[in-house]
Amino acid sequence: MKSIAIVTDSIFKSSRPNYVGDIIRKNLSEVFKDKVQIKNYYIDQLTRGERILEDLILVMAGSRAIKVKDHAPDSDRIFVAKRTFLKRGIYPLFSIPENTDVLVVNDDIETVLDSVSSLYHIGVKHVNLIPFESHKDYRHIHYAVSPSEMELIPDYIETTFDVGSRVLDIPTMLLIMSVLEIQDKETQKNLYDYYQKVFSDNEIITENYSNLLTRTEELDYLLDLSHDGIVLTDNDGRVLIHNRKFKEIFNMSQPVVDQYLDALIPELNIKDYYPEDFHDDLVVFKSKYLNLEKKNLVHFNREMRMYFSFQEVTHIKKLEQNLTQKLRKKGQIAKYTFEDILTDTMEVRGIIDKSKKIAQTDLTVLITGESGTGKEVLAQAIHNGSKRKNQPFIAINGAAIPDNLLESELFGYVSGSFTGALKGGKKGLFELANNGTIFLDEIGDMPNHLQSKLLRVLQERQITPIGSDQIIEIDVRVIAATHKNPLEMIALGNFRKDLFYRLNVFPIELPPLRNRPRDIPLLLDHFTHGRYRFDEDSRQKLIQYSWPGNIRELVNISQYIATIEERSLVDLASLPKYLRLAEEEISPSTDWSLSQLIEEVVPLSEALPVLEAVATLNHIKKTAGRKHLISFLQKQDLTLTENTLKKILFTLNAHQLIDIKKGRSGSFITEKGLGFLKSRV
Repeated sequence: MKSIAIVTDSIFKSSRPNYVGDIIRKNLSEVFKDKVQIKNYYIDQLTRGERILEDLILVMAGSRAIKVKDHAPDSDRIFVAKRTFLKRGIYPLFSIPENTDVLVVNDDIETVLDSVSSLYHIGVKHVNLIPFESHKDYRHIHYAVSPSEMELIPDYIETTFDVGSRVLDIPTMLLIMSVLEIQDKETQKNLYDYYQKVFSDNEIITENYSNLLTRTEELDYLLDLSHDGIVLTDNDGRVLIHNRKFKEIFNMSQPVVDQYLDALIPELNIKDYYPEDFHDDLVVFKSKYLNLEKKNLVHFNREMRMYFSFQEVTHIKKLEQNLTQKLRKKGQIAKYTFEDILTDTMEVRGIIDKSKKIAQTDLTVLITGESGTGKEVLAQAIHNGSKRKNQPFIAINGAAIPDNLLESELFGYVSGSFTGALKGGKKGLFELANNGTIFLDEIGDMPNHLQSKLLRVLQERQITPIGSDQIIEIDVRVIAATHKNPLEMIALGNFRKDLFYRLNVFPIELPPLRNRPRDIPLLLDHFTHGRYRFDEDSRQKLIQYSWPGNIRELVNISQYIATIEERSLVDLASLPKYLRLAEEEISPSTDWSLSQLIEEVVPLSEALPVLEAVATLNHIKKTAGRKHLISFLQKQDLTLTENTLKKILFTLNAHQLIDIKKGRSGSFITEKGLGFLKSRV
């Protein structure tokens, strides 16, 4: 265990106890707890030849370092501690009138000058600080301050302030941590708590350290969200960083940081993996099958780090089973028909008539249109209007499934085709949709290599499961959809031209809701179940609104009205505030009005952390569902009930800051949401 010596002048000061050594000891114990041994020494009690053998020796002034030098085996161990004040002792000084002379009193001129310097550096600059010298008369001064040396203040001083004993400042604490090589998370957290209570004469250092601790905490949260056991080591295999799942997988209760990985898990012969990178290597630990990924990282072009990721095969199986179960449960029944598509617009009626004719064929359909225009509803109606209506309807969203799972979900795999594959293999969604319809939503987000395979399926009506050489004939009607412009994607190289023409046999473009003003009252009445009568002002406001979220947004507004309005009449006051304002008033450049709108429904202090959490989980490719969000927010000391979170998400969605996907896909931050967050920085 590392050790620290605290050397002060004497146990007694002018026939009374000298508490400086005790205060410094308390400061160190508050940060380092039981990780260091601390011993107090007193200069007037040191005997000739007595040695101070602790790893680090703290003195309170440069002159004391000279006195201690002969007692230290190595002068490099001696450090002059810098001290500051607790915030609670300093704040009263700011009540002293500006430009007032204030006497600073301490036990000798060196500590007086040190106190004056500290007070100026921490911001006490509105008064004139006068160093106290015992032989001078200060009757012209009416104020005095002292760090718990109040008995030294002359009796004629009218107003006195005890700013409390000085404590170790943050740079000194950081120096001690560095010299003793104590950098564990608990000590860092203790130092952060200590930092909250003290002033520092070097705010740049303390602020940077505070930011670093915050970033470290955020990194820990993100790592602990992973279902994989993650560990980072140095070139020799000494653990530098790990997450909670790593210890859980290997049943570890002891501290892991600074231990050698091969000693922690000797069963894996982990040193065999040090020289090279490995991907999807199967290892066994006490009857657990683990998928191991290992990668060498170069740090600052010099030092090498080794990254290890351990994933339990049982988790992979569970993930695939849950995903398959969810997709089957969601997609095998098409519940909408053409009768469910309400319209009083000639253009939409024409689309319905055209779609009814298309439904009688087996040819491929490509539906385009903005998000929220009802592409999946139309796809289900086409299926239910076809001869395949009694066969499976399977929907899959290409943007909601990780790329590494999408291929196996679409085409299936055989047993043993890759690490974690289910015994006996698994049928793909194309095979499950045989004789029915498969709806490929957000086809524009499909990876390029899968676009090639999909093209072959459309051409040959055959699939080959992963790991198999068997060709399976299928009879599937394909309906694809995208909110993006296919021709623009082709121009950018993100979409294959040959695939587009293969899909674009029967193109259908759904108009945005803003181009269907006659349908807005009709749909509002339908979604509010005919409970309300809309006055002329509210009706015109709703018709004139641009509806960037289309029918999906209109559904949200309908739910808002049904929740808020208890009368049978809907007027302007019944509508969300952002609908009542001119649209230019809620542009991202004037976020104040949008903040007010959110605050109308939910506290902004809760809505902003939720929006930031969605952005963070999206960025690290984690699902931003309600359970993940609640867990993520709890780690940031924000506890929300599921109902409260649902209300916040609904509000953010109503303002187009997020897009709530169906099923368990979770929420996704929009460009408007990102712009709003940036405007709050």
